[in-house]
Amino acid sequence: MFLAGSVNRLAPASVTETMTATTPRGAAPVPVRTQRVAPRGWGSHRTISAALRAASNGSVISVAPGVYHENVLVDRDISIIADREHGGVELVGADGPALVSRGGTVEVRGLAVRGSGSGAAVQTSAGTLTMVDCEVSDGWLEADGYATPVLRGCRVHSVIGAGLRVHGDAKVEALGCAIEGVDGDAVVVGQSARAGLRDTVMLRPSGHGVALSDRAFVELANCTVAHTGGVGVHVDRQARAVLRESKITDTAGDAIQLVGGALDSTVAEQDPCTVEATGTTIARSGAHGLSVHGAAHAVVRECTVNTVAKSGLIAEAGGRITADDCTVSGSGSTALVARGARVEAADCTLSRAGANGVFLDGAAHVTLRRCIVSGSSFSAVHLAGEAVAELDTCTVAESPQHGVRVTGQAMVRMTGGRVEHAAMSGVQVEETGDATVRHTTIEHAAVGIRVQTPHRPLFEDCTVGATTQAGMEVAAGCGPTVRDSRFTDSEGAGVFLDRDSRATIEDCVIRDSKGSGLVVWDGARPTVRTLRVERSGKNGVYLATDAAGALDDVTITESQFPAIFVGKGARPRFRRCHVQNTDRDLNVLDGGEPTFVDCTTNDVRAVSMPATTAVARLLVSEPGGIAAPAPLSTDGSEVDDLDDLLRQLDDLVGLARAKHDVGTLVRLMQMVKRRQQAGLAPPPLSRHLVFAGNPGTGKTTVARLYGRILNALGMLARGHLVEVDRGMLVGEYVGHTAPKTQAAFRRAIGGVLFIDEAYALVPAGQSNDFGQEAISTLVKLMEDHRDQVVVIVAGYPDQMGRFIAANPGLSSRFNRTLTFDDYTVDELVEIVVHHAADHEYEVPTATREALVGYFSDSAGGQRSGNGRFARQVFQEMTERHAYRVADLDEPTKEQLSALLEADVPEPAHG
Repeated sequence: MFLAGSVNRLAPASVTETMTATTPRGAAPVPVRTQRVAPRGWGSHRTISAALRAASNGSVISVAPGVYHENVLVDRDISIIADREHGGVELVGADGPALVSRGGTVEVRGLAVRGSGSGAAVQTSAGTLTMVDCEVSDGWLEADGYATPVLRGCRVHSVIGAGLRVHGDAKVEALGCAIEGVDGDAVVVGQSARAGLRDTVMLRPSGHGVALSDRAFVELANCTVAHTGGVGVHVDRQARAVLRESKITDTAGDAIQLVGGALDSTVAEQDPCTVEATGTTIARSGAHGLSVHGAAHAVVRECTVNTVAKSGLIAEAGGRITADDCTVSGSGSTALVARGARVEAADCTLSRAGANGVFLDGAAHVTLRRCIVSGSSFSAVHLAGEAVAELDTCTVAESPQHGVRVTGQAMVRMTGGRVEHAAMSGVQVEETGDATVRHTTIEHAAVGIRVQTPHRPLFEDCTVGATTQAGMEVAAGCGPTVRDSRFTDSEGAGVFLDRDSRATIEDCVIRDSKGSGLVVWDGARPTVRTLRVERSGKNGVYLATDAAGALDDVTITESQFPAIFVGKGARPRFRRCHVQNTDRDLNVLDGGEPTFVDCTTNDVRAVSMPATTAVARLLVSEPGGIAAPAPLSTDGSEVDDLDDLLRQLDDLVGLARAKHDVGTLVRLMQMVKRRQQAGLAPPPLSRHLVFAGNPGTGKTTVARLYGRILNALGMLARGHLVEVDRGMLVGEYVGHTAPKTQAAFRRAIGGVLFIDEAYALVPAGQSNDFGQEAISTLVKLMEDHRDQVVVIVAGYPDQMGRFIAANPGLSSRFNRTLTFDDYTVDELVEIVVHHAADHEYEVPTATREALVGYFSDSAGGQRSGNGRFARQVFQEMTERHAYRVADLDEPTKEQLSALLEADVPEPAHG
């Protein structure tokens, strides 16, 4: 190691009246006389320079306390020792460096060396200058030529230009030093020089902490670089740095920055600038944690990057980063960025990023092994351009957008690992991106896998579960291959294949979907081989208008609707299919022509599917055929009863104005429908609404009912609700917003797009915000799909006017506002009583009166009219009840269910 063995050279020499000079082996010791320097009386010399002229090689110069204004030149073996017993010794250069060492072995102890205010205070160009417990100010310490200075316990401060300058072929060692208050860079190392710093602190330079250039080399061991005006450690050209157990904190620029030469430079490629960091902590940088540009390579092991203003790790323009067992958390922007660069990371954690967890662009190539990417503010892993990412046994979690998103012409290869808790899709492949995903678990996402690319991504041996929408969605015209995979517990369809798609599904299982198991939309033609569909909440397999495809060896069990639904004009072929444990095996609409070959049923109450005939066409209107089912929406689900929905609306606590307005809209739409049926032109009607009200006043609940009501009226195909906010519509870079907004709008086709806190799309005072692009995109989509989607924008009453005024197209489309008043005290009590009834609790009259008092005392708070507040009060009451009843030996049923006055919380005043 560069620093190894340096301590021996720094062992202090004893200061005596006579010293022994270095002599050849076997020769007798030569006594050395000590030269004494004092301003007056005590010594034989008044200046250090005079003592030097009198001193022989190897002499010791003992300097008494005082200030010496002179320029000292040393060119032989000399020790200059400050006698600080009665005061300090200060050497002040009159013009130029105060101390110059040009040869020999020179030791300086205990001196305060001051320069003339500009240039070097100490300069050495040859030999070894050892400075122990010295102070250097008003000028830097400079080493060049073949000098080998050693600094121990020294302090360099109040310098203009640089603290420590090392050039030529000099080699500097600094142990236990402090370089601080420099107006410039603290340490500058250039040309072929080398510097080793251990237990050294570089504080408050106005420039960089450490700056390397040319072919210089620096090693920092247990050092601290802090509060820099520039970069913490800057390395460029072919320079190299090694950091061990060091800290780089509070830098205005990047903590560590590598700037290599151009990639087309042979010299740069063969000898790139490099940094090797082990056990190093980076915190609170004003820019990036580690940035690598051009022909440069950073290797980081067991390092921590925490709370940086921009990206934690970033490689660009051919740069390379190799990271092992590192943690990047709390970065203001993306945790790991690669643009046209290469990154390899193993056993790293990237968490709580202000943007993406990982962002790739250009021709980047990133390999992540056993890494964790979690808690990002945008998509956890985002690929763009022609980037390639390889994820091996990684965990991607807690994203408000996508878990892994592949755009542009990018490619992702995932093997093993998990993607979980993504608010949008777990894995999304779009534009012309591609993917190969194997042995991966995707859970707790809105959509497990979404494919929107003309390429044919492969998903093999994957498990997709607990999705709030579909387990997998394949967009129009797309054709992924899915093999040996499982889709379970989806709130919507297990697998949804959009119009004209050409998916291949082999050896898969779809289980416990609340919608239909496999949905084949208009004109789609999948190839399905060996598929099990179990316990679907609707149809097992749903084929929409003109759908087709070949379905072989499909087994459907325990579906709540008919196992197979065949829409108008659909012509699927089923071969060796089996339906069991369901009420009805088949529902075919007029014009549907399914083909069944060698198909069977078991334990099916109403059998219509022929077991062995080659072709079977069943029409629901034929005499003796299947009894006509309840009305179906376009996805095969039963349409809600309008009167029942209106009853549900009326049963909601409070919301008198909102319920009246919705009732008026229902009557208007019923009249529109009757006029259309009578051949009359419909009156002008805008179904888009503004919901103005404070949080917790029932806006989302009413929006969900509104969509179902429109579905019951035949005004919307599905009536489902897609809830989004700014984060799900607005992108993090140019060109990202429109696709995100379009994707959210597409999910709402046939239903309601509910934009919560819509005013956030137009932040006050930010005219160039990406939210304006989202609004413009929405306005166009609303025009293009005016009869297919209802858009509801919601937010605080005093903010929604500003939102509507942000774009001329909004005011013409949102001309009706429903106001959601805060709940009154009596209504809040009713909400508590309602929740109590749902959970089998009783609320006696005395308790209700206590609740009136509690909510009255809470009036004026931010949550006083908030339905969520009432729910929280109920939850707290159950906790207080449990605590009270726990002390009873054998509580009665009445005691277990009655919420008493004592269970009502104490009001929080102030």
